[in-house]
Amino acid sequence: MNVLMLLFKDLHNDARVVREANALAKKGYMVHIACLQEYDHEPKEELHENVYVNRIPILSKKAKKSLGGYKPSQTRKKTSLAFKIIRSPYIKLAKDFTGYGEFYRKILKSYNQMNFKVVHCHDLNTLPTGYYLSRKFQAKLIFDAHELFNEMSGRNELDRTIGYKLEGYFLPKADQVITVNPFMEEEMKKKYGNFPSTILQNTPEDIVEEEGRTVPDLRSLYGLSKNDILLIYQGGLSQQRGLDLCIEALRDLPNEYKMVYIGDGPLKESLKAKAEEEKVSDRFFLHEKVPAKDLLLYTKQADVGLVMYENLSKNNYYSTPNKIFEYMLAGIPAVASNHPGKSYIVTEEGTGVCTSEDAHSIAEAVMNIMEDYEHYKSTCLRKKSRFTWEVEQDKLVSLYKTLTK
Repeated sequence: MNVLMLLFKDLHNDARVVREANALAKKGYMVHIACLQEYDHEPKEELHENVYVNRIPILSKKAKKSLGGYKPSQTRKKTSLAFKIIRSPYIKLAKDFTGYGEFYRKILKSYNQMNFKVVHCHDLNTLPTGYYLSRKFQAKLIFDAHELFNEMSGRNELDRTIGYKLEGYFLPKADQVITVNPFMEEEMKKKYGNFPSTILQNTPEDIVEEEGRTVPDLRSLYGLSKNDILLIYQGGLSQQRGLDLCIEALRDLPNEYKMVYIGDGPLKESLKAKAEEEKVSDRFFLHEKVPAKDLLLYTKQADVGLVMYENLSKNNYYSTPNKIFEYMLAGIPAVASNHPGKSYIVTEEGTGVCTSEDAHSIAEAVMNIMEDYEHYKSTCLRKKSRFTWEVEQDKLVSLYKTLTK
């Protein structure tokens, strides 16, 4: 049975799509993923033999790249005027819709002779394309909403207005809607009424300790003692994730507290400068992005995980970052923003402390965890088996069985 998954970014940037595709492939589905080509050299994911990836180059993405969109900031300065023009709301909207049209035409050309039973759209920016493809193939339509797309940071008013009109028109046409937590599901049903839905939490696969597979020891790498307490953040180094606030919190913690960020992103250099400014550069470390299969092996070396997203958008407020589950699986307590999408796991399951988004509160939450550390750690280890992808994938397979029988 052929399934067509649509993703309007490179597959390498979305581990959830990889997990879903592999879960279906293991059950005998032939999963074809049409995504964007965003790299000159195609990254390799660990995919099942029944998963086929079609990376599609889009002209608007190439234009952005040629203007310096993927180059260091000093290079972008030369083309700042061009960037201001293409980022104006109306030009951006025209560029987006031109890209969606090109994506649709190229998919149609690639799969014109195939027969699909399900078209599975990841996020709103693939839903219109998915709807028209599902009509062509006479296939079931799944809308997999990873985010409250129209409430994401960086969406301008025009984006949101058009986005809500599109979502309101196409969502009711889906045979099934997938959301990532009960709060996002509730928000969408408030706006669009009742619809068939399934919640697939953004949980990772459990740690697999393979013989002979090791990763560098973070404490040795950064010259830490066995008595040092290591705080970790893993993920994109980007805005609105409270990364500056956590560095400020390190200033308020005793010297034995150290902090490492694992990942990459546009804030890398400014975070180094922030650590210098707060006079904690000897206790703050930036580690390059690591392969997804190794991430939890690094994470389990730390003592406390940080998830301090800032409440600057409705999507941030209701989101449940996969870091919350990753920390639990690694057996380390979390300090997280006190938002519904975080507290329903961290507070209700007792796997850490939720707190306000300021440096003093973050430092205080870390100290509270360390005062009863073994309790929090044992709670993570005791409850982690309920929050793995091995549990969530059964819901996905069951959904597909019901939809296609």
